[in-house]
Amino acid sequence: MQTHRNSHQALLASKLRVDVPKTLLAAACASWLVACAPSSQPSPAAVPADTRIQLRLIETTDLHAHMLGYDYFTQQGDSSFGLEHTAALIAHARAESPNNLLIDNGDLIQGAALGDWVAAQPSDYLAQQVHPVIATLNQLQYDVANLGNHEFDFGLDFLNATMAGAEFDVISANVFYADTPEHAGRQRLGQGPAISERRPLAQPYVIKRRQLTDSQGREHTVNIGVIGFLPPQIMNWNARHLRDQVAVYDMVDAARHFIPQMQQAGADIIVAVPHAGLQLFDDYPQFAEQATLQLAQVDGIDAILFGHQHNIFPGDARYDDLPGVDNQGGYIHGVPAVQPGYWGNHLGVIDLYLEPQGRGWQVVDSQVTVKALSGERDATVKEVVAEAHASTLEWLQTPLLNMQRPLRNYFAQVGPELTVQLVNQAQLEHGKALQRLGMLPPDLPILSAAAPFRNGGQGPEHYTSIEAGEITLANVKDMYVFPNTIQIVKVTGIQLRDWLEMSARIYNQIQMQATSPEPLLSGEVASFNFDVLAGITYELQPHYPARFDSQGELVNRRNHRVYNLRYQGELIRADDEFLVVTNNYRAGGGGNFPHLDGSTTVYEGPHEVRDVLLDYVTQLGQQYPNGYRPEVIENWYLVLPRGAQVYIHSGASSSAQQEARQQRDIEYIGRDERGYGRYRILP
Repeated sequence: MQTHRNSHQALLASKLRVDVPKTLLAAACASWLVACAPSSQPSPAAVPADTRIQLRLIETTDLHAHMLGYDYFTQQGDSSFGLEHTAALIAHARAESPNNLLIDNGDLIQGAALGDWVAAQPSDYLAQQVHPVIATLNQLQYDVANLGNHEFDFGLDFLNATMAGAEFDVISANVFYADTPEHAGRQRLGQGPAISERRPLAQPYVIKRRQLTDSQGREHTVNIGVIGFLPPQIMNWNARHLRDQVAVYDMVDAARHFIPQMQQAGADIIVAVPHAGLQLFDDYPQFAEQATLQLAQVDGIDAILFGHQHNIFPGDARYDDLPGVDNQGGYIHGVPAVQPGYWGNHLGVIDLYLEPQGRGWQVVDSQVTVKALSGERDATVKEVVAEAHASTLEWLQTPLLNMQRPLRNYFAQVGPELTVQLVNQAQLEHGKALQRLGMLPPDLPILSAAAPFRNGGQGPEHYTSIEAGEITLANVKDMYVFPNTIQIVKVTGIQLRDWLEMSARIYNQIQMQATSPEPLLSGEVASFNFDVLAGITYELQPHYPARFDSQGELVNRRNHRVYNLRYQGELIRADDEFLVVTNNYRAGGGGNFPHLDGSTTVYEGPHEVRDVLLDYVTQLGQQYPNGYRPEVIENWYLVLPRGAQVYIHSGASSSAQQEARQQRDIEYIGRDERGYGRYRILP
């Protein structure tokens, strides 16, 4: 457990007291616009001067439908995550401080197979019963939930039907319905209809009127405002669901618009809940995905509960050197802030200490705590989701194909392997079928791009490792964990090379004649941003400097790591043209890949990549009833310089070590302090 304390001063304008009534998602009228009415409660000025109130804010974030501590891929219990374990911490946190508010910060209903099973049910399922994830939050008596980006993965109808069962307030201040297609998409304040005239997708904010007990046992009315935000990138990542229907605003703009309204409506304390992480910009770009650092500088915010990056704050080393960030105390530009990881592996707690000032209350002190799981669990969570969990397990056991080789992605950044290859082959077949149907230009070569997903990002056991034998639906979801949809982009030869150059950022620049072992992988690029392209051959040479930075901006036009780029044996020219089958995340700008911002997209399909993969694997099962033994297609090569001494971290399991032994250039060294295996890569 990490606990930090610091003084936090905030001057609040005089406020009137109101209570904002709860509304459901997509309320027909903007009930969040309320008239201010004076309260019959005595103002803080009338209470004794020694009055102090402790208010505890409790946060979960990025649960991704992990209600249970259960790995649906390995089909084993796991006490390192799951809301059933976090709920035990919630109970303790509430018992310690009865003045509390429990808030979830989004990416709630997508991720674990249980969420996928619900989304796969007939449309009347949610009309007859509450979504099991929402039912769990109801059972735990959550107060507020903010929308995240993955809430939109299954479409607006599904989202509205899901949130209709919520017994808590659902908020988001920067997403609205569009009255016309012209008023949809990314909007600036003053562009199109006024924001106050738009119909909100959820309540922009809520003001919770609570009777809080002070240190002397006396009760006082405190109005707690909670405002939520989500990444504007939903318009790219979920364009097929949201195009022409939804408008999004920049998070900072929305905060500056609504926070004065909240103050005028009587909010004593304002809590910002951005589904966004921390990122430093030389010049803040509107509609930034990671805007929490900038939100902290908006006047009126007393505390921040953030998420989206799946990290711990305070404490994660990624945040050590950010200006204005106290990564020990848990403050961003002086505002107490917390981010409690993902999948419920931590609980975030901020204690605010309030004293009266004029007709309002001010924060005079605060304490930030990140609580790790203790091994306890709340049995009621398992009871709530028991039926859905059992149905999910049955659903996942659907047999598809007898695979005569194991599928493992432990070394997916070192060379070609079968898990990404299967996805690419499925996408290639799908693209060629579309071309035969006349839905794509007939004269352009079709390529495919795919990346490894479960590749160590959430711990040393978080790799795809499927033993030879029966392949099931669970294995397909293991290989492709996101509900991304098929999109196809048209790119030139130079754009294709830039695509691979951006992927090659995953490597550190390796020394030609190293004096000691150095890490091959940078650790700053997620595995899902390492695209492998099928249908061409190429080499990656990481001893050269990277061509692009993390934002896809050119570092130096002479920098290259991609060489010998060929199609059917011929070097690819700058003006050659290709069609590349990829997913909506990449085609719409996910990962900041150059040239991939939606403008090069020529086809947007209704099919999820997982469904395309499922169809492909099913066809293989029919084609090879006695078993299928694929061979690895060696279409790309990692070229290390002579004299290089490099290592990578990967799984440390027996299957990972076995995979290493089968490679001529990978040698197991041992485990590191985090439980990952360390492997030497030989040039």
